[in-house]
Amino acid sequence: MSGEQSTVGEPVIGEVTVAGRDAGAGAACGVNGRPMMEPERRAEVLLRLSKAAGQVQGVARMVNDDRHCVDVLTQITAAQKALDAAAKVITRNYLERCVTDAINGGDPLIYDELMRVIYRGR
Repeated sequence: MSGEQSTVGEPVIGEVTVAGRDAGAGAACGVNGRPMMEPERRAEVLLRLSKAAGQVQGVARMVNDDRHCVDVLTQITAAQKALDAAAKVITRNYLERCVTDAINGGDPLIYDELMRVIYRGR
């Protein structure tokens, strides 16, 4: 994780943009004073990301220590699962808050954004 801090004192994991929208600015997320994510959900995501970061650091140590390939691959799989778990929480939040708010607000661009999110990496 980087050493940067957000305005509420939490670590900034990284900035992401979706289809040209700034992180937090699209689909009514984080606008009008409403936070993108409830504090409990944010804490859950940050905990999962911290665990994944620790696992990745552990993998790097294993590689540096010339550990057995199968052991390293097992730990990489664990780190990927930790990231997947964080992604699921964020995806649910995105659908419940960002997409719902955008649809209710009549934002026609949300459907294009949602399609890009669903089909990214394919």
